[in-house]
Amino acid sequence: MIAVLSSMYTSLVFFDIPYISELRDIYIETAMTTATHQWLATLFFPDSLINRVMSKKVDNSNLIAITEVKKHENNTTNNDKDNKSYGSNGQALDILNQRDLKIGDKDYAGNKVIINDLEQGIIISEVKGDKFKGKIALIDDPKRVFIGTTDKKRVSGRTILDFLSMNDAVLGINASGFRDEGGVGNGGDIIGITYSKGEKWGTYTNMYGTIAFDKNDRLIVGGIENWDKYDVRDGAQFSPVLISNNKKVINGSAGWGLQPRTVVGQRRDGAVLLLVIDGRQPLHSLGATMEDCAEIMQSYKAVTAAACDGGSSSIMGYKGEILNKCSSPSKVGRLLPNAFLIRKK
Repeated sequence: MIAVLSSMYTSLVFFDIPYISELRDIYIETAMTTATHQWLATLFFPDSLINRVMSKKVDNSNLIAITEVKKHENNTTNNDKDNKSYGSNGQALDILNQRDLKIGDKDYAGNKVIINDLEQGIIISEVKGDKFKGKIALIDDPKRVFIGTTDKKRVSGRTILDFLSMNDAVLGINASGFRDEGGVGNGGDIIGITYSKGEKWGTYTNMYGTIAFDKNDRLIVGGIENWDKYDVRDGAQFSPVLISNNKKVINGSAGWGLQPRTVVGQRRDGAVLLLVIDGRQPLHSLGATMEDCAEIMQSYKAVTAAACDGGSSSIMGYKGEILNKCSSPSKVGRLLPNAFLIRKK
């Protein structure tokens, strides 16, 4: 029996057997991209294998993508353009085609609508895959997207519901990463730089790319170190870039494993997409790869998209309620340094 187990272990560690090695690698990636559960990899696998697997982690923050917004372009179905009306500023008044949409209907990507907030110009749908469940929110006007930061900088973060209340916002998701040694960080020490309505906090890091909106309300992702040069008004730092110039730029797990995810994207007509995937819950949702997230964003016609911080920080709040099932033990999620928020109309 010992000889059999030894042979199996040797095959698992030292031989790249199709399918088995893929599962092994994604297991290692998933463990090593957590703050407190890396031992699930280091206990069973040698450092040489872990280093080889993690060396394949994609860092594409050198890419730079800016949404070229064309507000009159239709990005939903092929036959509804004539049903749209436009305001004097060229913005579609029903850019999300909400008027005839009912709860329980399928949205244009084929997912079940759970919230259709006509007053606030927001649609929220359920997304599902073989390994994951999550929520995606569509927002009609990028001008309403901004960053809110904790009022206790360098001391403590705030929960997503705090951010909604403090900023009179209707919807929000987590944004930046933060110092989290031992998985007990309190969100007070941000990693990278963030702008909140032009106010700066933190220091730019080459470790992550940028996820930001400029003063023309275009989503910018990738490696832009000089934010003022790009007229950034609100933004955060994280990686990787998922979609650049309407093309998926990441494949498979890409060294990021299977985790809860948070993603920001934008359609060519300016509409903003906020995606949150649950994970680390075997009876509910294991999590998603970066390619899973990119494909969801593509199904919603995103031309630009990038990942925010994920893991136990991934959360979506709407009108005082938590919409997803986050992996944090807290019912209201972790304390966060900042959040992407949607201003009320």
